[in-house]
Amino acid sequence: MLDQITHLFRLQAIVEEGSLRRAAERLNLTQPALSRSLAQLETHFGRPLLERHARGVRPTLFGERVLSESLRMMRHWEVAEQELMSDRAIGKAYLRIGAGPMWRPAILPELLVDMQRRFPKIVFELRNSRYATSITDLLEGRLDMLFTGMTIDDPQDFRLVALPLTKVINNVMAREDHPIFAARDAAGAVPPERLLDYPWLVHSELPIYQATTQHGLFERLGREPDIRLSCESLHSTLSILQRSDCLCLLPDAAVLATSCPRIVPVPVNLSYRHTRTGVIYREELGDWAPVRQLIALCRERFHLDN
Repeated sequence: MLDQITHLFRLQAIVEEGSLRRAAERLNLTQPALSRSLAQLETHFGRPLLERHARGVRPTLFGERVLSESLRMMRHWEVAEQELMSDRAIGKAYLRIGAGPMWRPAILPELLVDMQRRFPKIVFELRNSRYATSITDLLEGRLDMLFTGMTIDDPQDFRLVALPLTKVINNVMAREDHPIFAARDAAGAVPPERLLDYPWLVHSELPIYQATTQHGLFERLGREPDIRLSCESLHSTLSILQRSDCLCLLPDAAVLATSCPRIVPVPVNLSYRHTRTGVIYREELGDWAPVRQLIALCRERFHLDN
């Protein structure tokens, strides 16, 4: 088994370098030795893993599957090695966490302060999750946990565990001193048609926000909003909202840390759907103490029974 793992590590180097020669130089191996490793893997699986092209080599479709599994195995091996050697001064272990816009501003920072105290030898890496690549990053070990609303009910892979934690409440947001609040009626609500009087900003990190902004208002009012800005960065989105008369559709948790002025919900009756959000992680990490503890803190944060 260890021999096969070595061969898989070498396959990864070949794919990353795009050439056996460059991979051999990187690994400080002879090219014939690297070719033998590749041949043994192809014999073992009974299928070709690489194909030649004008600039070198690239993985076959099956080779891409093998590479994806090998990346996941390497991360699992790394975590296991860190656990086995945790009593030695060999550096720190890493927990790589991807997070969506609801999680990054307030919820995870609060929990990670607690986690850092509990696990001083763990480095917690908090990364912006990319909508198109985060599940692949999770499967291949570039992420260990993913906090998101995306595909939370059906991770579509038996290697992944999805744990729904709460519902995301999406609201129209504006700065607290925005002129739209002067349009509130006796019940304190803003008439929905007043939303069309102001420019809109779309937080484009997740495609669903643009679609909901456009189609939700059109279905309710018969007109699309005047979208003037589209911004992928949540920090920049909030900064623009604080400095302008723009309106924006955002989850409540995304604005919790804002101040001077605060970003607050506009009291308007629009039936935007609630979406479930939670954590997805690889099944083999479920017994790792930092993963277990972070999940426990999340359950406590959202008042879920164990």
